[in-house]
Amino acid sequence: MTSGVTRSRWWTVLLLAILGVGLSAGVAWQVSTTLGTPFASLLVDPYAAFSSVYLPTWSEGRRMPLRHPDLLVACEGAPLDGDVAKSGLPGTQLRACVQEAERQGRSHVALTFLRRGGERLTLNQPLRHFGAEEGLFLFGVYALVGGFLLWSGLLVLLLAGRRDGALAYGVLCISSHVFLLTLFDYHTRATFMPLFILSRLGTAVGSVWLGYAFPERPVRLRRFWLTALWLLAVAAVLAAAWLLIAPGLGLDTARVRHWVDVASQGSLLVCGVAILVRLRGSTGRARAELLAAAWGLAALPVVLAVIVFSGRGFYLVVPCFIALLPLSIGYGLIRHNVLAVTAVLTRRLLAIPLVLAGLLAASFAWLATRRFLDVSTVSQALPLLVAFATFMALVLLGRPLVVRLFFPATLQFRPTVEQLSDELSAPREPGALRDTLERVVRRWLPTGQVQVLDLGEGSKVEHLPEDSLTTLQAGEHLWTQEGPWHRRLLVPMRSSGELRGVLLLAPKHQAALYTNADLELLHTIASLGGVALHNAQVLQELDVLRQAQVGAAHEEKRLALAVLSAEISHEIAYPLNFFRHLLRQGGQAQPLEAEDVDIGREEIERLERMLGSLRRLSLPPPRVEPVAVLPRARRALDLIRDQVQARRIAVTVEVPESLQLLAEPDAMVQLFANLLRNAVQAAGEGGQMGVRAWEEGPEQLLEVWDSGPGIPEAAKDTLFDPWVTTRKEGLGLGLSVTQRIVRRFGWSIAVHREQGRTCFRIHARRLADHRSLESA
Repeated sequence: MTSGVTRSRWWTVLLLAILGVGLSAGVAWQVSTTLGTPFASLLVDPYAAFSSVYLPTWSEGRRMPLRHPDLLVACEGAPLDGDVAKSGLPGTQLRACVQEAERQGRSHVALTFLRRGGERLTLNQPLRHFGAEEGLFLFGVYALVGGFLLWSGLLVLLLAGRRDGALAYGVLCISSHVFLLTLFDYHTRATFMPLFILSRLGTAVGSVWLGYAFPERPVRLRRFWLTALWLLAVAAVLAAAWLLIAPGLGLDTARVRHWVDVASQGSLLVCGVAILVRLRGSTGRARAELLAAAWGLAALPVVLAVIVFSGRGFYLVVPCFIALLPLSIGYGLIRHNVLAVTAVLTRRLLAIPLVLAGLLAASFAWLATRRFLDVSTVSQALPLLVAFATFMALVLLGRPLVVRLFFPATLQFRPTVEQLSDELSAPREPGALRDTLERVVRRWLPTGQVQVLDLGEGSKVEHLPEDSLTTLQAGEHLWTQEGPWHRRLLVPMRSSGELRGVLLLAPKHQAALYTNADLELLHTIASLGGVALHNAQVLQELDVLRQAQVGAAHEEKRLALAVLSAEISHEIAYPLNFFRHLLRQGGQAQPLEAEDVDIGREEIERLERMLGSLRRLSLPPPRVEPVAVLPRARRALDLIRDQVQARRIAVTVEVPESLQLLAEPDAMVQLFANLLRNAVQAAGEGGQMGVRAWEEGPEQLLEVWDSGPGIPEAAKDTLFDPWVTTRKEGLGLGLSVTQRIVRRFGWSIAVHREQGRTCFRIHARRLADHRSLESA
């Protein structure tokens, strides 16, 4: 399925995947311990800065009068201690304050915030417990999208040929995965706070890097971009070190955290603007690649930046927007192969985003059902049923849409195969078969070149792998060793275990990825084409053989005539010489002896007898009389009795004893003998054959049948011609003689296939009809 993937790349991706799964499990366990604990209907980060991450149900219909980074300075009137080394992080102090308020039985807790203008604001927040909604929407949905990002990034790292763009996208996806996975923990227990800080900075670096390197590095201002990128990476490392070390040393981190916020939000804008600027100045393939993924790489960062800058959040739908990033990259890969991937697209790959969309829709359906219905008066299972129905509906409706958009070969499979089977059913020349195959493939596959090659032409294709012939003979397709946008596909055309030809295909339009459905249909077409080419080759060989047999038969006939003429000339030469001798004597006035006259008379009589024999070679007019049919049929069967018994053939005779026809007795026997001899040879070992007769209207029908395989279509038109035979040992005279006898009697003969039998049917006139015509 893939090529160009090194072992080290496999192991690196596998290690990252294991780490990602392990981290997901650890964070999920930590989140499970948080569920059921109290909180003050809002979230703050570990440094007590107000967070825009919240659910609409917390505010009970009213708008929160706070914005990030308004700072929490007191809980229940008690100031939060800023000495982290002594009292711990301010977020941890808030959690302890809320737990103490719950132990005292209070339903609200007073929180005092210091706003940006220096104004203090005290809110009396209701106490809540982290439950299913918080776990699902603040961790489950974020973790689900994060897992999708991780899968997308690792897949690109594994398969992409453009390494700069792949590495940038991989760093962004992995960092975003960790960021989304630890977001809820960062605002609650802060167990994974170091990973959250690193991932946030990694996301900023990855965004700028992606704006620079996707889909490939720009030609202009490359040194400026590299310098800025390295400075940002160094600044991110220093900021991460400060944020992780300074709190333990009692140092202030507010200013660094502020610049990290600015850098994180600004990096999104830089990525979007960079893509738009490059799109404006690009042409040709580069522009098509950028356009394919611009809606995710340019529009998405701008939207997210606006949401973050607004301070109001809309964090409930942020994961849905983030998921558009890998979807846009995936679309660009499928339609334009933007990262030079050497892989074949399968439906399994697209099943993951389809399931993700179903789960996200099901989550919001579950929340909507809980909000708009009073769950205290209806079954708790109703929201789950609505969520499950939403998931199934989206997956079932989305699957045909995915197939229609990205796997059109699946929809074209049956009609294409049926059409190709119909067009290949009639025998054709190899050139016409190749044209048909190429035309059928072009009809559904968007590619610039489709060519059917014979074995000699296939071996001359440039950039073939060393073991290409072995691979094709084994029935496997292969790719030429060219770049991802120029490599060609070779599909073997096999029949009876042998390679008959090669189907050569250029890249799809705009370098779109081939799909497994494309390959399945191409292999099917190639198999049908291989069989058709094999059949055409066999028919050509049979035609050559038949022509050779006809030529041999004609040569045999010519030789027989030559022998006959030689014998006649030899027999005539002696009397001619004798008569020449007599004429010479008469010319010299010499008397003829009586003995010479007797000899001449005898020679003349011998020549007359010879001429009489030659005259008998032509057929005299028929001397017909009423002939009983059954005895002649049995006499013919007696003549071939040894052959019937040797092959154990079952013979059926269904001829009335009283049936008579106007014919010649000897010719009738010869007619049946020829047809029955053919039936014995066609029926084969253990077969069946027979003779039957019946009346049909004014005609008397005679039929000789056998259970053999039938007569080839190519031989039916010339079956009754002289010297035409379907057997190697045959001369091709039996049916010709049979037809001549039938026509002499004024009858007709035809052959057809009926109920698994080959039937030679003779149409004769009934004896009563003959007599009525004669009396008239």
